Amino acid sequence: MGEVYLEAIKKKARELGITLILWDESGFSLSPIRGTTWCEVNKPITLRETYSRQSQTGLGMISLTPVRQQLKFHFTMFDGGMNTEMMIFFLTMVRRYYGKQVMILFDRLSSHLAAETYFGSHQPDWFLFEYFPSYSPELNPVEQCWQWMKNVAMANFVPICMDCLEAKAFEAAQEINNDPKLLTAFFQHAKLAI
Repeated sequence: MGEVYLEAIKKKARELGITLILWDESGFSLSPIRGTTWCEVNKPITLRETYSRQSQTGLGMISLTPVRQQLKFHFTMFDGGMNTEMMIFFLTMVRRYYGKQVMILFDRLSSHLAAETYFGSHQPDWFLFEYFPSYSPELNPVEQCWQWMKNVAMANFVPICMDCLEAKAFEAAQEINNDPKLLTAFFQHAKLAI
């Protein structure tokens, strides 16, 4: 059911000739994500983590162009959680980057709803807002980007500071763009055709 809805949104963006942006946020912390790996017999690998509760929020966007149907993963990190002020800021940056109307597809986080209300009254021609069905993160390919970044590219990585964490996260995000098969696979996992 959800796949049919998303295909209709993709078709709508293509018919309007506007870029579709799939949007999501995720947390990154100094605690390492443990992954399965190889080691010598009786010499287990030890991860020495820093005991800190510092964390940052990662913002991920997959853009899908209307004509060529090209995919690109956009990523940034910032302190704190997503709130309405941050949403308005990032959406304004998206508008500056594209310079024309785009369609934003995200979940029903309160800051997302508030940003839609804000732009609906201040700049109604900047964005078309659509939402993923409730309780269906598996339909958002950005979720697969988070899974790959954290459990593959950053598995067993022990950051010693926030700058190290940021650098590794940006490196992982760039790897997604360097391998075009990854984004295609993430779309296929969400049962979306390219």
